[in-house]
Amino acid sequence: MIKIIKNEIYKFFKNKKNIIIIILFFAYLLGINFYNLKEYKMYMNETKQSYHAKYLQAEGSWRSLSKMLVRTDLLSTEEIEEIEKKIVFYRAERGNLRFIEAKYVNNRPEYYRDILIYTNERYENMLKGLENGAVTEENINLSKENIQKGMYLNKYILDNDIEPIINPYTMTGANSLVMFLEGNNSIILIFFIVLLAVDIYLSEVEEGSYKLAYTQPFQRINIFWGKVITILIVSLSLIALGVILNFCILSIIYGVGNMNYPFISAESIKHISFSNVHGEYIILPLWKYVIMGFGLLIPILICTIALIISISIFTDSNRKTIGISIMLLVLAFIFHNFLTKKSIVNLIYPYSYLYARDAIELNTRSNYLFGILLNSLIGIGLFIMSYYKFVQKDFLGAKE
Repeated sequence: MIKIIKNEIYKFFKNKKNIIIIILFFAYLLGINFYNLKEYKMYMNETKQSYHAKYLQAEGSWRSLSKMLVRTDLLSTEEIEEIEKKIVFYRAERGNLRFIEAKYVNNRPEYYRDILIYTNERYENMLKGLENGAVTEENINLSKENIQKGMYLNKYILDNDIEPIINPYTMTGANSLVMFLEGNNSIILIFFIVLLAVDIYLSEVEEGSYKLAYTQPFQRINIFWGKVITILIVSLSLIALGVILNFCILSIIYGVGNMNYPFISAESIKHISFSNVHGEYIILPLWKYVIMGFGLLIPILICTIALIISISIFTDSNRKTIGISIMLLVLAFIFHNFLTKKSIVNLIYPYSYLYARDAIELNTRSNYLFGILLNSLIGIGLFIMSYYKFVQKDFLGAKE
């Protein structure tokens, strides 16, 4: 087995295509840092403009509603009460937005705590507005649950005298670990793994060297698992090296950052749950959040490798293997961006868990432990199916 693994690793790095893909992978990581640096510089100003636009909208709604009360004789008692509730909401909304915008204009760390204070005041007003029917979740573009989670996290930061991170693109080593798991980065990471692993079972066939490869004194079971272990070693090593290098470089330039910075989740993350009821909120330190994120990514990686192997063995086509794999990744992107957060697809589609933050913070109908279990079971099932197909397959007379 060890001899097979060494041989497979040698063949892997002898392939110029794989070296190019690895270079592109590290170039992508470097590109992420340049992108984040650009976003870091623009974030505060863009957020200030966003709050200013919201302020103008709230100001316009308040003035429009106030004018409607000029002719109360044209309105019923119920209509007047509804308008008055909305006026109270928008009056407070415009005041809070004005204060928050002013703190973003200054863009100084000593004002960051004030931003959290005024944000929580705004959240409280939103909750009152939702409770008395002055506004709906669609009006404010926030769900009641997300408002409560935001309040809880902000209060925790304020009560524990933690220096707030207002800019999510903060360039520190600790935050680089979080950013590695953010947005579509995990999808692109898996895409690189697909490109690296796609021909591990077909390279000999496409190169015409399969007769020589399968006349070696190796059992099919050792060949199969030798190839599996090889691509797992390469993939995990590549990810680990990328994460460590990224962390070290940013830590040297910008500092390590706060490895205990709080993230929010809920008690339901500790057990498998298929409902939308998340229970009491809990706080996760950054280091634990990152470990959980990569703990979710690894089963997805294993499931992906099993999927690539099974498709390649059953189709004998690199093109089909790449096509199907990319299609499945694209579906994850589509589901995440176009389906409702409460959709059951977020729970049952394995690649939905590539958006690790949603699973850990329970922003969608997903469950952290179920995501690990789902991808692990699918991966095991595909490995077993692929193994039996592989050992029974006749590589043009190469079958034992």
